[in-house]
Amino acid sequence: MQPTIETLRVVLTPAVPGDAGRLHVLLAIPEVRRFLCDDRVLGADEVSGLLAEALALADDGLGFWMLLTKAGAFIGLAGLMPVFAGAVETFPEFTGDIEPTIALAPEVWGRGYALQALSVIMAHARALGRQRLAALVDAPNMRSHRMVERAGFVRIGTTPGPLHTLVAYVAETRHTG
Repeated sequence: MQPTIETLRVVLTPAVPGDAGRLHVLLAIPEVRRFLCDDRVLGADEVSGLLAEALALADDGLGFWMLLTKAGAFIGLAGLMPVFAGAVETFPEFTGDIEPTIALAPEVWGRGYALQALSVIMAHARALGRQRLAALVDAPNMRSHRMVERAGFVRIGTTPGPLHTLVAYVAETRHTG
Protein backbone atom coordinates (compact mmCIF):
# COMPACT_ATOMS: atom_id res chain seq x y z
CA MET A 1 0.00 0.00 0.00
CA GLN A 2 1.15 3.53 -0.65
CA PRO A 3 1.72 5.54 2.50
CA THR A 4 1.29 9.26 2.97
CA ILE A 5 4.83 10.56 3.45
CA GLU A 6 5.62 13.80 5.27
CA THR A 7 8.96 15.60 5.21
CA LEU A 8 9.98 18.90 6.74
CA ARG A 9 8.66 20.79 3.70
CA VAL A 10 6.33 18.59 1.65
CA VAL A 11 3.59 16.01 2.02
CA LEU A 12 3.26 13.19 -0.50
CA THR A 13 -0.30 11.87 -0.57
CA PRO A 14 -1.25 8.82 -2.62
CA ALA A 15 -3.05 9.75 -5.83
CA VAL A 16 -6.78 9.12 -6.10
CA PRO A 17 -9.03 9.07 -9.19
CA GLY A 18 -10.16 12.63 -8.46
CA ASP A 19 -6.59 13.90 -9.04
CA ALA A 20 -6.87 13.51 -12.84
CA GLY A 21 -7.92 17.14 -13.36
CA ARG A 22 -5.01 18.71 -11.53
CA LEU A 23 -2.57 16.26 -13.15
CA HIS A 24 -3.94 17.23 -16.55
CA VAL A 25 -3.33 20.91 -15.75
CA LEU A 26 0.20 20.20 -14.44
CA LEU A 27 1.19 18.09 -17.46
CA ALA A 28 -0.12 20.72 -19.87
CA ILE A 29 2.33 23.37 -18.61
CA PRO A 30 4.91 23.81 -21.42
CA GLU A 31 7.94 23.67 -19.09
CA VAL A 32 6.63 20.48 -17.44
CA ARG A 33 5.59 18.64 -20.57
CA ARG A 34 8.76 19.59 -22.49
CA PHE A 35 10.65 16.53 -21.30
CA LEU A 36 8.14 14.55 -19.27
CA CYS A 37 5.59 14.24 -22.09
CA ASP A 38 7.99 14.71 -25.02
CA ASP A 39 6.44 18.19 -25.43
CA ARG A 40 3.04 16.70 -26.22
CA VAL A 41 -0.16 18.03 -24.70
CA LEU A 42 -1.87 14.96 -23.29
CA GLY A 43 -5.62 14.74 -23.54
CA ALA A 44 -7.75 14.34 -20.44
CA ASP A 45 -8.38 10.69 -21.35
CA GLU A 46 -4.63 10.01 -21.66
CA VAL A 47 -3.97 11.56 -18.25
CA SER A 48 -6.83 9.55 -16.76
CA GLY A 49 -5.27 6.43 -18.30
CA LEU A 50 -1.85 7.21 -16.81
CA LEU A 51 -3.47 7.77 -13.44
CA ALA A 52 -5.39 4.49 -13.72
CA GLU A 53 -2.12 2.65 -14.47
CA ALA A 54 -0.55 4.25 -11.39
CA LEU A 55 -3.56 3.46 -9.19
CA ALA A 56 -3.40 -0.19 -10.25
CA LEU A 57 0.09 -0.38 -8.71
CA ALA A 58 -0.87 1.12 -5.34
CA ASP A 59 -1.27 -2.25 -3.61
CA ASP A 60 2.40 -2.91 -4.43
CA GLY A 61 3.42 0.44 -2.89
CA LEU A 62 4.04 1.99 -6.32
CA GLY A 63 2.18 4.62 -8.31
CA PHE A 64 1.75 8.38 -8.02
CA TRP A 65 1.77 10.73 -5.08
CA MET A 66 0.51 14.31 -5.14
CA LEU A 67 3.11 16.72 -3.81
CA LEU A 68 1.73 19.32 -1.44
CA THR A 69 3.38 22.01 0.60
CA LYS A 70 2.89 21.80 4.36
CA ALA A 71 0.21 24.49 3.88
CA GLY A 72 -1.64 22.12 1.51
CA ALA A 73 -0.88 23.77 -1.84
CA PHE A 74 -0.54 21.33 -4.76
CA ILE A 75 2.93 21.74 -6.30
CA GLY A 76 3.44 18.58 -8.34
CA LEU A 77 3.68 14.84 -8.70
CA ALA A 78 6.08 12.13 -7.55
CA GLY A 79 5.89 8.56 -8.75
CA LEU A 80 7.45 5.13 -8.78
CA MET A 81 6.53 3.21 -11.91
CA PRO A 82 7.92 0.22 -13.84
CA VAL A 83 10.62 1.11 -16.37
CA PHE A 84 9.02 1.40 -19.81
CA ALA A 85 9.49 -1.43 -22.31
CA GLY A 86 11.63 0.58 -24.75
CA ALA A 87 14.28 1.15 -22.11
CA VAL A 88 14.27 -2.53 -21.14
CA GLU A 89 15.03 -3.42 -24.78
CA THR A 90 18.20 -1.31 -24.63
CA PHE A 91 19.03 -2.11 -21.00
CA PRO A 92 17.78 -5.66 -20.28
CA GLU A 93 19.10 -5.30 -16.74
CA PHE A 94 16.20 -2.86 -16.15
CA THR A 95 13.71 -5.76 -16.38
CA GLY A 96 11.51 -5.54 -13.30
CA ASP A 97 13.06 -2.26 -12.15
CA ILE A 98 11.13 0.82 -11.19
CA GLU A 99 11.77 4.43 -12.11
CA PRO A 100 11.01 7.60 -10.18
CA THR A 101 9.05 10.44 -11.75
CA ILE A 102 9.04 13.99 -10.43
CA ALA A 103 7.01 16.80 -12.00
CA LEU A 104 6.82 20.18 -10.30
CA ALA A 105 4.99 23.36 -11.15
CA PRO A 106 7.62 25.78 -12.54
CA GLU A 107 6.88 28.42 -9.91
CA VAL A 108 8.43 26.17 -7.25
CA TRP A 109 11.49 25.05 -9.24
CA GLY A 110 14.85 25.67 -7.60
CA ARG A 111 13.55 25.38 -4.02
CA GLY A 112 14.71 21.81 -3.33
CA TYR A 113 11.25 20.22 -3.42
CA ALA A 114 12.12 17.85 -6.27
CA LEU A 115 15.25 16.47 -4.60
CA GLN A 116 13.40 16.09 -1.30
CA ALA A 117 10.56 14.22 -3.01
CA LEU A 118 13.02 12.01 -4.89
CA SER A 119 14.90 11.21 -1.68
CA VAL A 120 11.76 10.10 0.15
CA ILE A 121 10.45 7.95 -2.70
CA MET A 122 13.91 6.35 -2.91
CA ALA A 123 13.63 5.57 0.81
CA HIS A 124 10.15 4.18 0.19
CA ALA A 125 11.52 1.94 -2.59
CA ARG A 126 14.17 0.70 -0.16
CA ALA A 127 11.44 -0.05 2.43
CA LEU A 128 9.65 -2.08 -0.26
CA GLY A 129 12.78 -4.20 -0.65
CA ARG A 130 13.83 -2.75 -4.00
CA GLN A 131 17.57 -3.09 -4.54
CA ARG A 132 17.88 -0.31 -7.08
CA LEU A 133 16.06 2.28 -9.15
CA ALA A 134 16.55 3.17 -12.80
CA ALA A 135 16.16 6.65 -14.23
CA LEU A 136 15.99 7.85 -17.82
CA VAL A 137 16.62 11.55 -18.36
CA ASP A 138 16.35 13.47 -21.64
CA ALA A 139 19.90 14.56 -22.56
CA PRO A 140 19.12 18.31 -22.61
CA ASN A 141 17.23 18.24 -19.26
CA MET A 142 20.09 19.57 -17.13
CA ARG A 143 17.93 20.18 -14.02
CA SER A 144 16.97 16.50 -13.89
CA HIS A 145 20.55 15.35 -14.49
CA ARG A 146 21.72 17.43 -11.53
CA MET A 147 18.87 16.16 -9.35
CA VAL A 148 19.41 12.44 -9.99
CA GLU A 149 23.16 12.78 -9.60
CA ARG A 150 22.73 14.61 -6.28
CA ALA A 151 20.42 11.77 -5.17
CA GLY A 152 23.14 9.19 -5.88
CA PHE A 153 22.24 7.93 -9.36
CA VAL A 154 25.15 6.88 -11.60
CA ARG A 155 25.12 7.20 -15.38
CA ILE A 156 25.36 3.87 -17.21
CA GLY A 157 24.66 4.69 -20.86
CA THR A 158 22.29 6.19 -23.40
CA THR A 159 19.42 5.08 -25.57
CA PRO A 160 17.41 6.82 -28.30
CA GLY A 161 14.26 8.52 -27.05
CA PRO A 162 11.23 9.90 -28.88
CA LEU A 163 12.70 13.44 -29.13
CA HIS A 164 16.09 13.34 -27.42
CA THR A 165 18.71 10.83 -26.46
CA LEU A 166 17.86 9.42 -23.03
CA VAL A 167 20.61 9.09 -20.46
CA ALA A 168 20.21 5.99 -18.28
CA TYR A 169 21.09 6.05 -14.60
CA VAL A 170 20.87 3.57 -11.73
CA ALA A 171 20.89 4.06 -7.97
CA GLU A 172 21.35 1.37 -5.39
CA THR A 173 18.70 1.66 -2.71
CA ARG A 174 20.07 -0.85 -0.23
CA HIS A 175 22.15 0.28 2.71
CA THR A 176 25.83 -0.39 2.12
CA GLY A 177 27.11 -0.36 5.67
